[in-house]
Amino acid sequence: MIVTLPFILLAQVASQTAAPGAWTLETPKAAPAIFTYARDGAQLVQMTCQPDSGQILFRVAVRKRLAARKSGTIWTNAVGMPAPWPASVTLTSTGAASTLRGALDAETQTGASIALAEASTQAPVIRNFGKAGALTFTIAGESIAPEPAKAGDARKFLRACG
Repeated sequence: MIVTLPFILLAQVASQTAAPGAWTLETPKAAPAIFTYARDGAQLVQMTCQPDSGQILFRVAVRKRLAARKSGTIWTNAVGMPAPWPASVTLTSTGAASTLRGALDAETQTGASIALAEASTQAPVIRNFGKAGALTFTIAGESIAPEPAKAGDARKFLRACG
C-alpha cells in the first residue's frame, strides 16, 4: 500500500547536468526517518520510513509529465484518467536491481510527476544501497541517478527503518 505524505516539489526538475546535489538525513525519535536528495533547490528523491517498519516509501521527481488537466483538486491525464497512474519503478544499486509496482502521481499545485514506490529494507538492492550509498531509479523510460549518499548516512537511515 502506498501512503501519501506531504512532499514539496518545485515545478521544474533540475537538469541532469546541474551541479551536484546534497543528501540530508532526519532521524527523529518516534517519527518517520527521512532521507532526501535535493539539487538546485528541487527535491528529487525522498525516502521515508516509520521506525522499525522495515519498509521504505520512495518519492521521486520525474521529468515526464502525465497530468494534462486539473478539475478542482484532481489532475487527469490526456485521456481523462485521474492520478495516480500505475507505473513500474526499477531500483538499481551496485549490481542488484528490483522492479517494483508503483504509481505516478501529480504534485497538487503544479501537476509535476512524482513516482511512488515501496520496498523492503531486506531487498538486496536496498542492502547494496546501504553499503555503497548509490541508488538509481528508472521510471517511465527515465533514469534518475542522484549523487551517491555517504554510505554511513545510508546505513543510519536503514537502521532507523528496521
